[in-house]
Amino acid sequence: MRVLWRYGLAWAPLWLAAQGVGIGILQPDSAAILHLESTNKGLLLPRLNRAQRDAIPNPPAGLTIFNAQDSVIEYFNGRCWLPAYAESCDDCNFTLTANPTSGAIDHVNTQSVQTTITLTQIAGVPQPIALQIYSTLPAYTSYSFSPPVLVGSGSATLTINVEPIAPPGTYPIVIQAVCGNTIKNVIYTLTIDSCYRVNILNSTTNYNLSAANPHIPTGQPVCVIVHTYPGVEVSATTTANPAFTTGGLHPQSVVALIHEGAFLGRGGNGASGAPLPNYSLPGQPGGDAMHITTRTYLYLRNGYIFGGGGGGASAGVEETFGITNPINVSFSIGVSAGGGGGAQLGQGGAPSGNFTIGYFAPGQNATGGLTAQPGMGGILTRTLSYTAGPLSVNVTPQGYGGQGGGYGYPGRAGYVQVCISAAVTIDIPLIGTVSVPINIGCLPPGGFQLQPGGPAGYAIRRIGGAPLYPLPDGPYLTGFIKGNIGP
Repeated sequence: MRVLWRYGLAWAPLWLAAQGVGIGILQPDSAAILHLESTNKGLLLPRLNRAQRDAIPNPPAGLTIFNAQDSVIEYFNGRCWLPAYAESCDDCNFTLTANPTSGAIDHVNTQSVQTTITLTQIAGVPQPIALQIYSTLPAYTSYSFSPPVLVGSGSATLTINVEPIAPPGTYPIVIQAVCGNTIKNVIYTLTIDSCYRVNILNSTTNYNLSAANPHIPTGQPVCVIVHTYPGVEVSATTTANPAFTTGGLHPQSVVALIHEGAFLGRGGNGASGAPLPNYSLPGQPGGDAMHITTRTYLYLRNGYIFGGGGGGASAGVEETFGITNPINVSFSIGVSAGGGGGAQLGQGGAPSGNFTIGYFAPGQNATGGLTAQPGMGGILTRTLSYTAGPLSVNVTPQGYGGQGGGYGYPGRAGYVQVCISAAVTIDIPLIGTVSVPINIGCLPPGGFQLQPGGPAGYAIRRIGGAPLYPLPDGPYLTGFIKGNIGP
């Protein structure tokens, strides 16, 4: 049977047959209750947004709409609305976006980038959706999501941190969200800028990074990667200079030090002897191994950073004695021992000044290199004799100068004590010449604990508060760092 079906202002043929209804076809398929046929038109389902869809009262199972908000055909299965491709209310379907979709690292102004990841669950009950990076990141790059898991819809922040020695280049990074069997990906493009590179291949002294590399700008912030190779020793020639300094780089620059060599601060000299009132002098401070003037990242790969050992203190005494009975005579004694030199290459203390009765034991020099040994302080062992007419005096000093300090250690104090014995020769009638002892003893009885040794040099001194990563300030006496780190 043919009837006319009014649709708007037009009439369309509607073919009724026992087996079903056909629109645009004379013989509808026998298996179809409604058969639509057209070469230039389609089926237009009701178009609803989510709120309108959810406002349908008591939807029957099988009710079908086009979700205009999510651009998907949905049906109601008696429990929930599902996209046409979903099978269960427990299926997790969502959209995934990243904003922005790219970022760049220049190391000076930016060490990390962030992007906002937005998830919108469009079907199924709210479920945990885990976030991860699917692709392999460049070396020395790390990431974190906050939060790493979202339940249903929401946003998370992806932070990518890049260290200065990460390889430069442009890297596509796949951000992946996983919920049940559903996986969605979005691409984020990371660009890492390059840094200046400096290789220290040969041993040297007093290395100044900016002075040794004049092609690196000092009037603007830059990133510099410095690599000291195994077996390279950079040492200081005086305690006034560090073995290595970043020098005159712009203070906002970044230096990354890949350290496989050795930075060795100069050892402090041992103290010399001197006349009164400074018969004992403190040891000289050790020199610093490294000065940083900019933000610095240290990658210690079996490299060594040793502050110079402090010089040992000198130890000495000078005293004047008077004897009035049985003869009237005075005399002075003076003994001193120099301090030992600090590692590395600190010089032992030498004599200085004149004594009425003088005895000076010089300190020893320290050796150099990674295995440098500090110098020992001078040792007072020799007995001195003094004669003035009938008076004879024996002076026996006991003591030593302070030992120099090893790498990262201060020099030591010295010690001295002087024991004196005296005798006077007199003629006694009818008896003859006899020797009369005079009891003087040891001065002082407990010995002198004198000036201190010099402090050790810094391993790393932060000039102007320049930050150092990843090591905190403090004293270090490890196999690879010896001395303080700090301002």
